[in-house]
Amino acid sequence: MSSSSGYNPANAPRVAFQRALSRRRFIQGTGILMALPLLDSMTPAFAAPAPASATPGGKPRRMLGICNNLGLVPENFFPKGAGADYKSSPYLDLLQEHRQDFTVFSGVSHPDVDGGHPADNCFLTAAPHPSSGGFRNTISLDQHIAERIGHLTRFQSMTLGVNVSRGSRSLSWTAAGIMIPT
Repeated sequence: MSSSSGYNPANAPRVAFQRALSRRRFIQGTGILMALPLLDSMTPAFAAPAPASATPGGKPRRMLGICNNLGLVPENFFPKGAGADYKSSPYLDLLQEHRQDFTVFSGVSHPDVDGGHPADNCFLTAAPHPSSGGFRNTISLDQHIAERIGHLTRFQSMTLGVNVSRGSRSLSWTAAGIMIPT
């Protein structure tokens, strides 16, 4: 139809199938898009990777702590001998291809940690008497290490667990003695 008939398509009724994009949403999205290239420059100075000479292959060191609540057969777990030339045990034979990538600690103990199920809470802290009424834990070894080298990795610390009930079990504790849930 011509404009002489009074019909203007811009004023015609229409059905919108998409939501309109608000100006605020557009500006937020544009701001994020423009900021993406700057993210690398926003990395804190202390989060820079370790120099290549600090660790083999320039990779940051990591710590893995495993607590086995059910125990192990000692002669199948602990290696024979000391130092780098130790004779591997049957359990450690399974990790033989990674032998140069880990350190085995043996002969360590927590003399004041009472036995039983509460003792796993003290595996990385050695806090005494976990089953006593006034028990207070201390910082765990994994968190102590995370404070020192955690900034070199993507995640400073990861606390994992199995068979944890109602958040009452963990190997990781803060310096204030507060449990870090798995």
